[in-house]
Amino acid sequence: MYLPDRTAAVALPFALAGAEQRACLLDGVGAGLDGVRHRLPRQAALDAGVAPAVALRQHDMLRRWLEALAAALRAETMDEPQRTVPVGPVAAVGAHGSAYGLAGMYAMAALAAGCPVLARAVPAPSCSELAGLIAAAAGAACLPGTLFELAADDDALLARCAVRAVICRAGARPVPRLLPAVAELDGSETAFVLPGALNGRAEYLGQQLLAQPGACPVVVAIDGDGFIDLRETIVDTLASGGALCAGGPAGLAPPAGSGAQVLDDASRGAAVPFAEVPAAALVANPQLAGARRGALLVRCGDGAELLALAWALGPLSCASVHLAPGDAALATALLPVLELAARHIHVNRFGTALRPTRAAALDAIGRFRRPVFHHANAPHAA
Repeated sequence: MYLPDRTAAVALPFALAGAEQRACLLDGVGAGLDGVRHRLPRQAALDAGVAPAVALRQHDMLRRWLEALAAALRAETMDEPQRTVPVGPVAAVGAHGSAYGLAGMYAMAALAAGCPVLARAVPAPSCSELAGLIAAAAGAACLPGTLFELAADDDALLARCAVRAVICRAGARPVPRLLPAVAELDGSETAFVLPGALNGRAEYLGQQLLAQPGACPVVVAIDGDGFIDLRETIVDTLASGGALCAGGPAGLAPPAGSGAQVLDDASRGAAVPFAEVPAAALVANPQLAGARRGALLVRCGDGAELLALAWALGPLSCASVHLAPGDAALATALLPVLELAARHIHVNRFGTALRPTRAAALDAIGRFRRPVFHHANAPHAA
């Protein structure tokens, strides 16, 4: 049977599984991960070409996320406000080369929601082992073992009508029209650095913003005290190889006419994967932000331009606000704008990874369920 059709065949029995049974599935995956913690991170590190310590942190983060999802499911059984059902089979498209890229936050949330997952994976041992752990946990929970399957390319996932939603990762092909799409959080946050924080800790902020795995941020700040320090810290950190920004030096700047300038290390004559652009260009044409291949440092003239940019860049999956006590007035004006533009807002925190909280888990699960309303016939008038 063709892969998406096979997944569609398990969609109904999986959808009928209760929240407790799905929580048991996640418990089983977590127990499986506990059993391979001594070796799976090492294999994933080899597969992805990252340090073993990074893979171990990813392993433990995934474990905590599974616990949060299971706890959210058990809480939901007590206070579900309305009837919801899974959206159906979900395709996770885009390249990932290790188990921890494969088991992204939303792929696991889709399973928690009762949606079979078809995931693209390269031929990597850690990916195959994780798929086996999930299949074993499904069997132990009396669920179909094919509720999580791997495919070699995106076309195999999207060619048939069985898929009902898509999780998009970096490098994915365009999603077909009318399919709901969820963007996997990948470190591409939009960070708003307010003047007090910029003046007081520009060097620290620049280093920390770039230290997130896969980080390719849009960093927004007002041109004033600390702005040059922030720019120089970004250049120095990236040029020295002390950060993990995923952009490459080729094709960094947005299209011509944006006023963007690729930052470089003057002492070495080397470009770094960051471009500086005036906020006015992005306010006038927000699509320029999505056209970049590297990260952006956005220079605002004043607070009003920063607020206009916050609205223009939406919708955002994640935004962060970095502030000091003197930034209270601007923060009070900015946060309502960001609430309309972004789904997740972090305050004085770096990175887009969701913390394993009940609220984050319920939000992620809810993306893959939809409400159903049953309407009874109206009684006939006497």
